Amino acid sequence: MTERRARRVEVAAQPRHVSLGDGQGDDTAEQAPAEEFEYLGILLERKHDGAPVEETWLPMGDDPSEEDDERLIEALHKAWLWTTEADRLSGTAW
Repeated sequence: MTERRARRVEVAAQPRHVSLGDGQGDDTAEQAPAEEFEYLGILLERKHDGAPVEETWLPMGDDPSEEDDERLIEALHKAWLWTTEADRLSGTAW
């Protein structure tokens, strides 16, 4: 019997920061500050034997839409299928 390799998905709230502009002005203007925005979201990180394999970040504000909910459900379902893929392919799932 071979040792089973562990697939896990971690779910966490994680903001993303975006900067617009480079903070540089042209020769005739003063230095323009870069605009920074923070977007709230949910991070799904797939790990195989503890090592990160892939991550999916989904934007999710204070008032998520039905489309946001559906996108999250779909991502969670895909992540769950990924964690059980070896069992399903070998016929040992439930």
